[in-house]
Amino acid sequence: MIKQLNDVRLIEAGFPCHQVGAETQRERGASSALPPLYYLHVWWARRPLTPSRAAILASLLPADTDPDWFLCQLGIEKVQAIVNGVEWTLKPALIERIKTDKTGAEYLEADSIVLKAIEREQARREKNLETIHMLCESDPSLSNHPVIIRWEMESQRIPRPWPKQSERIQIQRIAADPAHVNERIEFAKSDHIKNILGTILKWESEDLYGYNRAYEHNPVTIEHGLTVLDPTAGGGSIPFEAIRLGCRVIANDLNPVASLILYATLDYPLRFGIDLIEGIQKWGEKLIMYVDQKMVGVTPFSPLPVEEIQILTEHCRKCPEIISQFSGNEQDQVGLL
Repeated sequence: MIKQLNDVRLIEAGFPCHQVGAETQRERGASSALPPLYYLHVWWARRPLTPSRAAILASLLPADTDPDWFLCQLGIEKVQAIVNGVEWTLKPALIERIKTDKTGAEYLEADSIVLKAIEREQARREKNLETIHMLCESDPSLSNHPVIIRWEMESQRIPRPWPKQSERIQIQRIAADPAHVNERIEFAKSDHIKNILGTILKWESEDLYGYNRAYEHNPVTIEHGLTVLDPTAGGGSIPFEAIRLGCRVIANDLNPVASLILYATLDYPLRFGIDLIEGIQKWGEKLIMYVDQKMVGVTPFSPLPVEEIQILTEHCRKCPEIISQFSGNEQDQVGLL
């Protein structure tokens, strides 16, 4: 396909790199919340999924594409209910209760669960406003801080009367703002704020991202009939996202490990579908059994004896820098909680 001189794409003009960059930082920032693909096999040059999808999608879309719609397709999206004109960012449990009418409009039915959630949200906002008042009273200059201004606006009280039982509450989906979330995180970590509050400012989830990891979102399929070629695909992030966007894909890598990853990530799931799970379970158990038998004399796969756990516990108590690296479950296992 020959690109026309006036055929400008979104990636060339208006690409929201600050938001994509912020979400990419988030995707790579927590080892416990990486995409499932990452756990298939260690690969040293694996590309994050968010910018991979962004690069492909922005190369397909024209320059005048709505950037907010684009961000929503990346999964950088908040789902909000509109209650008496006030926006209320919903948690996953409430998002699951959203219904769609015949026109395609989304709504939330005001039942007992939803009404109690509105009460909790009102209480949360009241607490936010108290904290904001404390900060501004201690340092009046903070009232002009961009983080405080936006936080106060988003914490405005929900006017009464609240929806009645069975009443429909309007739903909207808007682009989220992970770049601003980074500003809030830095604000909370500042020594000045910690000195005023006497502790670290702990943000509620609704005051931060307001959505799960972006890579979990399935984008719309775009009918374009194009093929994405990645001749050095490595761990397969780019071809994986291209498939999710509905592209035909050609992926290759000279490294046999990468080639195997590509088969397992791209080819076999598409070819065999959900039936592949049973085969993986069967042969995975056989592999584990084989490894257990071979390693039993070197590294027995069995619970630690009680006396060894006690020795480990006492040792860890003397090393607080090690304890801080353990998760809550790991600390509990060795009796550190």
